[in-house]
Amino acid sequence: MSLQTEFRNILEKIKRDQGTHTKIAVVGQPGAGKSSIINALIGHKVARTGQGTDITRKGVRYRYEFLEIVDLPGYGTTMFPLSEWKEKFKIHQYDIIFFVFSGKLTGDDCALFASVAAYNKLGHKRPLLLIRNHCNDLASHEDREAIRRDIYAKLPEGLVGKLCFIDCRYQNGIDKLRNEILNEKYKDIWQSRIIKNFEKAKDEFLRTRKSKAMDSLSTYTKLACANGVNPFFGADIAADVAIYFKMFAAIKEDFDIEDNELEGRYCAYPLARKLLELMTKNGVILLLKSFGGKQVIKSVGKYIPFLGQATAAVLGYTLAEDAGKSYIKDCATLACQVMNDEIANYKLYGDLNGSSKKPICIENYTLYQLKE
Repeated sequence: MSLQTEFRNILEKIKRDQGTHTKIAVVGQPGAGKSSIINALIGHKVARTGQGTDITRKGVRYRYEFLEIVDLPGYGTTMFPLSEWKEKFKIHQYDIIFFVFSGKLTGDDCALFASVAAYNKLGHKRPLLLIRNHCNDLASHEDREAIRRDIYAKLPEGLVGKLCFIDCRYQNGIDKLRNEILNEKYKDIWQSRIIKNFEKAKDEFLRTRKSKAMDSLSTYTKLACANGVNPFFGADIAADVAIYFKMFAAIKEDFDIEDNELEGRYCAYPLARKLLELMTKNGVILLLKSFGGKQVIKSVGKYIPFLGQATAAVLGYTLAEDAGKSYIKDCATLACQVMNDEIANYKLYGDLNGSSKKPICIENYTLYQLKE
């Protein structure tokens, strides 16, 4: 697998991970139409609806575009008193809170607002979207204004929420609500998590590949050490070239760097030209010449009994180790540059509108805590 292909696969895997999606909690009064709103937003009947007040009995997650929408059970019921509901579902773990209502606010609604306001004061603010369903039942504009005044009067200090009027039965206000949640600020939440996770993946990739390359280096430094006591003058130079050539090829392979990539898509990187040059015999010979006196000492010193051969062996090992470490550093730097460019250009090839055009329902609700 090529270096770039591997990085793109890492990005796509991170993109599909549930932890990166922008999380929306749909909460509110039982029977207010939370599931109907989800169906209307997604454009498919994915959530079960009905006339009862306890249709949703567990949190159900739906993935749509870059969002994960969670339909939470209504609170204030025999099954879910508000205190137990708050403990079980912990709405502060979500990025956005949809509060859905269709009638007058209850004491539990006001208590929920107080909980969100208290959490926001800790510096963990979550956008609150107030959604009045069944707005077609309202007789006039004055009715809407009365509802607006009433709900804002009951919001605790410091808690701000945008009020939307919709009616799922007639699809009124749905497009406006959909545009509200598919905007750039919520998309940025998703992308920032992708980048953060990719940075961790990049560090792990470089760590494991460097470790693998150091193992390859160990193998070839031993060969170079043995070649240091080669009794045939001149033959050791040829053997060194072969050893270095194979060593560089092994290190390059450890980083999944292919020659065609160095000659093609990576040719603009200065390091790509350097890595390619060292994959040729001329390049290796030039490298050996750059060591100058050390190579001469190695070649001549071996003719001094015992001490000379030992010196030549040590020099052979040292030269190969220095060259190998330099090559590993260059490969790691190139890989890092490629990865940085991949994430910087992510919008150019990734579908940042979402991981799936088709909504996915995940029945089992898994509680997870978002990190601030």
